[in-house]
Amino acid sequence: MKHTIIAVIFMSHFATSLAQNTVVPEYGVNFLFSLGADSYLISKDSIYCLSEPKAEYPKPHYLTLNKLKFLDQDSVGYLKNRSGGVIYSFDGHSFTRLDRSFPFKSQNFSYSFLHDNKIMNFGGYGLFSFKNILTYFSFDKKETEIFPQKSAYADSPAPRHKIIGQYKDGELFIGPGYGILPTQKNPTEHHQMIFDYWKFSFKTSEWTKLGDGNLDMDFPDYVSIDNYNGNVLVLTENTAFECDIKNNLLISYPDAKTNIVSTINKTFEEYKITYNKTQGGFYCVLNKTDKAEVIFISQNDFLGTKKIYSKLYQETSNMTYYILGILLLVVLTITYFKLSKNESAKLKSQLPKIRNDIKQEDFNILKKLVDAYPDYLNYSELFDVFPDHYGYESKQKKARQSIVNLEKYMSEKMHRKSPVFLFRQSNEDRRIKQIKIR
Repeated sequence: MKHTIIAVIFMSHFATSLAQNTVVPEYGVNFLFSLGADSYLISKDSIYCLSEPKAEYPKPHYLTLNKLKFLDQDSVGYLKNRSGGVIYSFDGHSFTRLDRSFPFKSQNFSYSFLHDNKIMNFGGYGLFSFKNILTYFSFDKKETEIFPQKSAYADSPAPRHKIIGQYKDGELFIGPGYGILPTQKNPTEHHQMIFDYWKFSFKTSEWTKLGDGNLDMDFPDYVSIDNYNGNVLVLTENTAFECDIKNNLLISYPDAKTNIVSTINKTFEEYKITYNKTQGGFYCVLNKTDKAEVIFISQNDFLGTKKIYSKLYQETSNMTYYILGILLLVVLTITYFKLSKNESAKLKSQLPKIRNDIKQEDFNILKKLVDAYPDYLNYSELFDVFPDHYGYESKQKKARQSIVNLEKYMSEKMHRKSPVFLFRQSNEDRRIKQIKIR
C-alpha cells in the first residue's frame, strides 16, 4: 500500500506536464497506441489524440472490438483483434476494415509483427490450447492463413502466449512466454513460464534454438513494448529491462520506478501503456482513488538513465553435436572394420570349396584379392599368378578374362551383388589402375 501511494504521488507530479489529462472509466475498454509522432486512446465509443490537440478529436471510432493489438508501420498502422481475424488499417484519421473474417478466439496474446508487408502472428492461446504456429493475413484473400514451415512442430518453440518476441533484420526471434512443454508428462495440466529462445529464418522456413535463460517475471504480471530502441522493453512490478534476442543482450534498468507499474490500469490481463518515441516517454492509464486518468511520463523519469548489460541467455553449444558426431564416426569406423574382418573371414572359409569349382589361375587371382580385402590392389599385381614367359599384354588379357569368370561365378554361385569387383585410379599415381572385392 505504501508503494502504491508513493507511485500515485510521483505520477501526479509528472501528470501536470500535460496540457489536459484525460479521465477514463477504470473498467471497460481502454486502449493506448502510438503511430508516428502521435499517441491515441480508445475509450468506450470514442478515440482521443493525446499527444497534440486536433480539432477532429475526440470522435467516435465505430469499432466493435474490445481486445485489441496495434502494429505500426511508417504512416499507416494496423489495429487487430487480439486473438486474430478482424483487422483495420489506421492512417491517423480513421479506421478502415480490411478483412472479410470474424473475431477469432484461437491466438490470444500471440506475438504480432510485420514481415514482407504481411501481418503475422506466432503462438497464442485459444480454444483450450496453446499454439506454436505462424499465421499471416492475406491482403489479397482478406483472410488469415497458416504460414508454411519446414521444421516439425516438435522442433519449434514450445506452444506459448504472452510472448517476448522480436522481429529484426528480416528474422523472427521468440523468447519467454506462458505455455506448455509438450515433452512433459500431462503437459496440458502443467502451464508454466518457458524461458528458451528461438530464431525463425524466412529464407529457409526453419527454426533454430538459440539457448536458454531466466528472467524475473511471472505470468500474467508483465507487459512488453515492442520496437523500443529496436528491442523489446519488458516491465513488471519489480523490474524493467530490454531484450535484444538477436544479439543475446539483456539491458537492465536498476533505477526504474517499477512500483508505478502496479498502479497502471489493467484490464483483460493487459497493462494500458504505450511508448511515444517522438516525445521520448510513455502514456499510460493510471488508476487513482475514484477514477482512471491518462498521464505522460518521460522515459528517463520512469526508467532512469543507468543501464546494466549482460547476456540474455546461455547459447546452445554446438560442442554437444560435435562430440556426438565424433562418437558416431568412431562407431561407424569400428563397425566397418568389424564387418570387413567378418567378410574377409567368410571369404577365406569358402576358398576350399571355390578351389574345386574354378580354374587354378582364376583361384590364384581371387586369393590375392581376398588376402588384400577390404583394401585395393594394384591391377598389375594380378599378373604375378601367370608364368614368367607370358608377355605383358598376354598377362593383361588373361587377368581380364579371369575377372570376368570370377564375376560370373561369385554373382551366380555365391549370390554376391553385382558388380563383385570395384575399380579406381590410384590416389598416388592416376596412371595405375586398382581393383578390390566389393
